[in-house]
Amino acid sequence: MIAQYLPDFNLYHLLIVCVALALGGFVKGISAFGLPTIAVPIIVFFMSLPAAVAIMVFPMIITNFVQMMISGQVKMVLSRHWRLFLGLALGLPVGVYLLSAVDTRYLLIVVGSVLILIATLEMSGISFAFLGRREKLFGPIIGVIAGVIGGITTLYGTLPIFFFVALDLKKEVFIATVSAFLFFGSIFLMLSLQTMNFLRVTEAVYSVIGLVPLFAGMWAGTHVRHRIDQRNFKKIVLLLVGLIGAIMIYRAFS
Repeated sequence: MIAQYLPDFNLYHLLIVCVALALGGFVKGISAFGLPTIAVPIIVFFMSLPAAVAIMVFPMIITNFVQMMISGQVKMVLSRHWRLFLGLALGLPVGVYLLSAVDTRYLLIVVGSVLILIATLEMSGISFAFLGRREKLFGPIIGVIAGVIGGITTLYGTLPIFFFVALDLKKEVFIATVSAFLFFGSIFLMLSLQTMNFLRVTEAVYSVIGLVPLFAGMWAGTHVRHRIDQRNFKKIVLLLVGLIGAIMIYRAFS
């Protein structure tokens, strides 16, 4: 029935999207991020990268809005990190343009390698706390770079997440900050994609249907998070950052 109105609709593709969103939702429920990190590489095996990016927009907006509202700390996050948010808004349109205009393979390799290195150093006890001491300086710079990367890959939260780790935010404050950042970033990404005509009805349908397994995965992941202490939570976050770097490098070569 859907195929009558959407000739490009593919039931097999829908199944892949649902599985990818469920797995990504589970990781997001634990850490407040990781949805596109897990879901996009799975989807890209069967669909184009621009289609995968477009599919992720609505799930990212809705899930991050829910987590942001549950945290109840939106005002605090905005007042402290507005410079970072502004940098993201400036960088995302540039990244979306590059998605259609240039070969981004080398950018993915460089950024992925840097993330693996940073996560490894942090887990080895080498602190990047100096970023916190110059928060107002580094915040907008990281925001712009994250925006460019995010427009290409949807992974605009990766560098800011490491920045938040360097600020040594407590677990629930970290969750509130990341979810607010990702929500507003999702809005900026949607507007940027729309201007480049990447958003189509078929991808939107996949997104909406995929919300059911996505929220089921988030529910399970949230229950796991409540059983994790602060120290192990930080380790999980750093492991995910390293995983993001590895996925970026893999995507560049694939």
